[in-house]
Amino acid sequence: MQLRRLFLLITFLTMALFAADNKPAKKTKKPPKPPKVLIPPTAEELSKVEEALMAAKVQEPKKERKIVIYSQSRGFKHNSRLIGEEMLKLIESKLKLFKVSFNNNPEEWTAEYLKDFDAICVLNATGLEHAFRKDENRQAFINFVKNGGGLFGCHAATDGGKEKWPEYSAMWGGHFDCHPWGKTGTWKIENAAATHLLNRCFHGENFEINDELYLHKGPYKKGDFKTLTRIDLNEKVNTHNHSGKLKTVPGDRGPDGKRVRVDLDLTREYPTSWCKKFGDGRVFYATFGHNESAYWNKKIVEHFIYGLQYVLGDLTADDTPGPINEKQGQ
Repeated sequence: MQLRRLFLLITFLTMALFAADNKPAKKTKKPPKPPKVLIPPTAEELSKVEEALMAAKVQEPKKERKIVIYSQSRGFKHNSRLIGEEMLKLIESKLKLFKVSFNNNPEEWTAEYLKDFDAICVLNATGLEHAFRKDENRQAFINFVKNGGGLFGCHAATDGGKEKWPEYSAMWGGHFDCHPWGKTGTWKIENAAATHLLNRCFHGENFEINDELYLHKGPYKKGDFKTLTRIDLNEKVNTHNHSGKLKTVPGDRGPDGKRVRVDLDLTREYPTSWCKKFGDGRVFYATFGHNESAYWNKKIVEHFIYGLQYVLGDLTADDTPGPINEKQGQ
């Protein structure tokens, strides 16, 4: 009897140990990603930025101008934000076109605060719908532009608003959807308005740039703004991938809620910079500026400066929407 009990005890202990060894491990939470540390531009890079902006042909301001800059991202954080900030500081100190103020606290953006400025600059900042959460601050922002203020944005300025703040996206004329033209590529850009005042820097010619370029959707629509530059759809490097197949982009959502990839639509236009009116205000946007090199590209820097002087009211430029040709008609 004792042997039988001993045998049963050993069997029980063996099974218990086996079960413990084979018990599925508890899922452990992944540690949070460390915050992205932005790397400041080097002295050499800043020297190239200064050289680029000093080569620009600028307009004498009609009066002292003030611009407030928002540059804090709530989504992807672009390292080029820092060199963009330095570019604006250099424009202030070297060209004396305006005075700059940086303010990344949305709760301070009231109608009373904004009345001291001529224009707003959204510098590579993503997710403003998550930053500007109070109606008072959102309305102050929108009304500032609608009532005659200027709005300048580069690259990630349109990566915000969307369904959570549609008025913000409508003010720009569209919102970021994807970037079929990635940061490692060199893309061909069409000068869509060869004689336009804000395109003087391109000397009536098309050009190319190594940068990440956005495809815009949302409130984007035909004839909503004056297209200045756009993706050249006659260039295969822009429309096809390395295997020779047409580029694909995210399309509508399928039954599973996931977006289905579809062929790049070659019947619509893909603007890379534009200007427009919003109420009584002036808006300039350029998708250039993901890569740091954009901020010492002489043509792009001059394009930025013209855009800034346009929204400030020192350059009077044609902002009549369209027309858009039939080939790129949407």
